Amino acid sequence: MADPLVRESVALYGRPREEFTAARNLRAKELKQDDPELAAAVIALPKPTVAAAALNELVREDPSEIRALVQSGKRLREAQEQAVAGKQGPDLAAAIAEHRAALDRVRRDLQRRKLSGATLEKALKTVRIASLDPATQPLLERGTLAEDLTSSGFGLDPGLVAARPKAAKPKPTPPKPDRKAEEKRRREAQARLRDAEAALEEAEQRAKAAQRDVERAAAEVERARRALDEPG
Repeated sequence: MADPLVRESVALYGRPREEFTAARNLRAKELKQDDPELAAAVIALPKPTVAAAALNELVREDPSEIRALVQSGKRLREAQEQAVAGKQGPDLAAAIAEHRAALDRVRRDLQRRKLSGATLEKALKTVRIASLDPATQPLLERGTLAEDLTSSGFGLDPGLVAARPKAAKPKPTPPKPDRKAEEKRRREAQARLRDAEAALEEAEQRAKAAQRDVERAAAEVERARRALDEPG
């Protein structure tokens, strides 16, 4: 515990709640001359709420249950983060069950204390949130909580299982070609080609015959013209 403020906080929040303010002020006064910066940080420590003080006391009496709850909270957070990212990670359902079981054990410990119904509910909500939030997990484990927590920065609700991202829809498979229809189309195209070639050949033959007729007619015209020009 290298941080001096952490060390001072653990000592002060480990005292009974009714003694906190006087002990804090006295400690700040003692530190003021040698370490005024630390003294200012100590005097700024808030008096714990009744619910937070109950949790701090529980940590000192039986730290194992709180430690187990925090560890299960870390595993639950990791499992949900992996699930949200769509990655293979710790089993989310198992992590939720483990965290609930650890929370139930802490609840039973708190119920044995002389807490009002409202204070008990605040303590239960605080311990649940603190066990899941990395920012408050160390405070819970060290027994240095000061406030009643109402929401966590992570926003994780262990009662909700994150839905995995929807799998991308597979691309539609193009239909397989109909071999019979393709073969029929090919035969019809071949028949049209043969007909067109035959028609072309016939037209060429007619064109050749017409050319011969033209040549014969031209020759006849030429003979007739010469006959006309010859003297009788």
